[in-house]
Amino acid sequence: MSKFGDRLKYLRENKQLLSKEFAKEMNVEPATVTNWEKGKRFPKDDMLVKIADYFDVTLDYLLGRTDSSNIKTIDTNFKDDQYTIEINKDIYPHDITPNELKELMEQLETVGFDVEKLIKKIKDKREDD
Repeated sequence: MSKFGDRLKYLRENKQLLSKEFAKEMNVEPATVTNWEKGKRFPKDDMLVKIADYFDVTLDYLLGRTDSSNIKTIDTNFKDDQYTIEINKDIYPHDITPNELKELMEQLETVGFDVEKLIKKIKDKREDD
C-alpha cells in the first residue's frame, strides 16, 4: 500500500465512513476509493485538495511528507542551501509559498537575525530532546 492509501483509509475509518459513503462525498465511484486506498490508482491534484480539505489535513500529511496532520512542510533554497521548514497550520493557518518563505528569511537577515544560526540552534535542541 502507498502512504497516501494508508492515510486515506485511516482518515476515512476514523470518521467511521464506509468507502461508498466517502465516494459519494467525493462524487466518485466506490471502486475509485478502494483503488486509492490499495495504491492501485492516485487521485488528480484537484481531488487531492478536496480530500485534504474534507478531512481538514494538509497535503503534506496526506502524501506522507509529515506524520502530523496539522504540519505543512515547505522546501526552500536560502543562501545556496536547501531547507525544509515545518509550519503548524493551527498556529499559522495562512498559505506561504517557498519563494515567500525565502523572502521572509532574507528580510529577517536584513534586520539582523542570523537565520542559519537560528535554524542550527533549533536542530541542536531537537537532537538533545
